[in-house]
Amino acid sequence: MKTEDLIDIFREDVPRSPSSIIHVWAVFWANLKIFLSYKTWVITETMSTVASIIMYSFMGLQVDAGRMALAGYEGVDWLSFALIGIATANYLWMCMSRISHSMQHEIREGTLEPIVSSPINMGSYIIGLSLRGFIVSCYFMLGTILIGVFILNAQLIVNLGTIMSFIVVLILMVISYVGIGVTAAGVILVYKKGDPLTFLFASITEFLGGVLFPLKYLEAYPPLWFIAWLMPYTYALDAARKVLLKGMIISHPSILLSLSVLIAYSLIFIPLGLKVFRWGYDRIRDEGTVASY
Repeated sequence: MKTEDLIDIFREDVPRSPSSIIHVWAVFWANLKIFLSYKTWVITETMSTVASIIMYSFMGLQVDAGRMALAGYEGVDWLSFALIGIATANYLWMCMSRISHSMQHEIREGTLEPIVSSPINMGSYIIGLSLRGFIVSCYFMLGTILIGVFILNAQLIVNLGTIMSFIVVLILMVISYVGIGVTAAGVILVYKKGDPLTFLFASITEFLGGVLFPLKYLEAYPPLWFIAWLMPYTYALDAARKVLLKGMIISHPSILLSLSVLIAYSLIFIPLGLKVFRWGYDRIRDEGTVASY
């Protein structure tokens, strides 16, 4: 292309849509295309997921079925129990870390300044990043469940009712933690680093949430038991296991209770996260540190 042609393109007055929906879609589609362009990364991550599930299946050979029954999961093998924990935990933290990781990537690569200077609303930008994270994470979560069910013979109760109930639990689980992801992104805008804190929070949540062991074991440690039930993930994982391991549906009282707690946490964390992100966004603009790293 000639230089004159490029100059004409920049001179052209292209009407810009003020629609937030179009902005969200543009951010989502651009980031999804970037993800799909890294084919080697997708392949290696898929292979890593398969290897992890197979490894956990062998770990399950050491777990006594009687201990699972005493913990309230009679007739449930450890692989099926752990599969739901692994799938939901990975899905949640891939969704949440995607926001902060993408923000840190934009800062490191020097592309945050053009984004801030563009007409796009930062709220639309964050939503677009979140949607991309949900879709990408869904690929790995479904792969984990399908490998467990069809290759390793995990015994999950799968029908229309449980599938729809599980989807609702997943959606509310992610929404209850979106505010935390946005908070991390706001902190990263100012301090440029946040991954260690996010990783620590994820590790604590997975441990106290009972990803690999029945939460009943923590009853012998009252402080840990109390903290575990303060976290929204504990309620989400408990509901997911009741749906896929016991066949309960969304209308069951215990499932409704867990969903109510997730909604309550969403109403607390999302406004808080948006406030922290706005603080970080305004601060880097006032200090002129948008492009610094």
